[in-house]
Amino acid sequence: MENKVLKIIFTLFIGVMVALFVGFGIEAFYPSPVYPDIMWQENMTEKQQAALQAAEEAYQQAVRVHNQIVSIVVTAAAVIIMVVSMFLEKRNSTLTNGLLLGGLFSLVYGSTVGFSAGSAMVTFITVGVGLAAVIVVGVLSLIHIS
Repeated sequence: MENKVLKIIFTLFIGVMVALFVGFGIEAFYPSPVYPDIMWQENMTEKQQAALQAAEEAYQQAVRVHNQIVSIVVTAAAVIIMVVSMFLEKRNSTLTNGLLLGGLFSLVYGSTVGFSAGSAMVTFITVGVGLAAVIVVGVLSLIHIS
C-alpha cells in the first residue's frame, strides 16, 4: 500500500516538474516583452498621451505575438514529451506516467497561453494538435495495456 502511494506521489511530482521545466525554460530563452517605462501623469500633453497610447498598443501587440509563439512551442514540446513517454513505457511505469502527465500539463499551459494570444487560428491549431496527440497516445497506451 505504501509503495503504491509513493509511486502516485512521485508520478504527480514528475508531471508537475516537467510542466514547470517547459514553462520556465521557454521564459528563460524567450522572455516575455517588457512593459513600457512610461507612466500616466496628471498634466500630460496630447503628444505625451499619444506616445503613451502608442507604447501601450505596441506592447500589447508584442505580447500577442509572444503568446502565439509560446503556445506553439509549448504544444510541440508537450507532444514530444508524450511521445518520449511512450518509448519508455516498458522500462519504468512511474517515469512514463510522470512524463505523460507532464506533457498533459504542458498541453493545458500551451492552450491557456494560446487563448490569451488573441488569434483564434493559432489557438485552434494548438488545441487540435494537442487533442490529436492525447488521442494517439491514449489509444497506443490502451493497446499496450491490453
